[in-house]
Amino acid sequence: MGSMVKCPYCGYEGNFRLIKQWRFRFYIVKELECPKCHGVFNHYYGVNTQSNKVSEFVIRVKPKSR
Repeated sequence: MGSMVKCPYCGYEGNFRLIKQWRFRFYIVKELECPKCHGVFNHYYGVNTQSNKVSEFVIRVKPKSR
């Protein structure tokens, strides 16, 4: 992975619980849970094969209704 991942909910930087991982186009996507606030988010990381640029971002995930 590139830079340190930061929780989009509380700003925590550190180790996150990996829920699942998959590939989407050139990205490796990891669904992560923050140990501090228990927020769930997807972390996308990949290198574009055409431009050789690194792309990395996070997306918040809506909580599943129980």
